[in-house]
Amino acid sequence: MDISSASGALIISVLRLLHIVAGLIWVGAAIMMSFYIEPASERSDGDGARFLRAFYVNTNYSRMIPVAAVITTLAGLLLYGMMSYHETMNSAMGVSITLGALFGLLAFGHGFSALWRSAGQYGDLVKSGAGNEATLQALEEKLRRNGRISMWLAVVSLILMAGARYIGPLFA
Repeated sequence: MDISSASGALIISVLRLLHIVAGLIWVGAAIMMSFYIEPASERSDGDGARFLRAFYVNTNYSRMIPVAAVITTLAGLLLYGMMSYHETMNSAMGVSITLGALFGLLAFGHGFSALWRSAGQYGDLVKSGAGNEATLQALEEKLRRNGRISMWLAVVSLILMAGARYIGPLFA
């Protein structure tokens, strides 16, 4: 595809928009959960656990995160594939984007391997009422711990990608 054509520019613009907006949703939701919702839930004893469980049952949060992650990752991979080797490996900006992409892929992989199944299992147990308190608390702790890991990987990715164009002058 000729990315210098009008249609190529439109495709790149749409992919960038998808990548940025979905990434904002993904990382923003992870930050909100890690820094605000879960800590407040932890400090609220039984009321916090009830709130967190209602949050998982009554919202699309646990579905929104993976959808945003998939859109972000696919759009990012397509955009990265349009870059030349020279752009990615022979400039500070390209190296920063490459490192950001690696951290993004780590966040995506960790989120799907460590969070997706656990969040689904947690939601199913809460909805059905079949989970005992110890099981639910163990899943909550697992989600909390792995959610923070994925969130930090995504934040590093965001910083590297958002700052890529400004990194070159720092090393010039």
